[in-house]
Amino acid sequence: MRTLLALAAVLGGCAIVPGTAPPAARTESVAVAGLMDGASADAAAGRFASAAATLERALRIEPRNPRLWQELARVRLKQGDYAQAESVAARSNTWAGDDSGLRAENWRLIAQAREARGDTAGARAALDIAERQR
Repeated sequence: MRTLLALAAVLGGCAIVPGTAPPAARTESVAVAGLMDGASADAAAGRFASAAATLERALRIEPRNPRLWQELARVRLKQGDYAQAESVAARSNTWAGDDSGLRAENWRLIAQAREARGDTAGARAALDIAERQR
């Protein structure tokens, strides 16, 4: 009985929290989910440097998590670091797998970054790719 209780306690600490993706997509660990919540709160309050630092911390835990890369791209866009926003959104796409919704959103972020830099043709091309992801 003691062994079962110990096993239940250990397994209880290994729970994962679903991300915002469909059930077949990635899930984040509890620690990463907490960091994402903190980053979202910081970004909503306009504390973009803090949000970026929190997301970078989460990426040290889960470097292949495309949602973390996407959120960091959003923050970089809000910070006005358009080249970095585009680069980070493209990085998210490398880990997105078959999640076409996530890839499409990344291409929309890339379009916003390009438009902000004055690259209208590049922004249009990125939006075309986003539309084809559906």
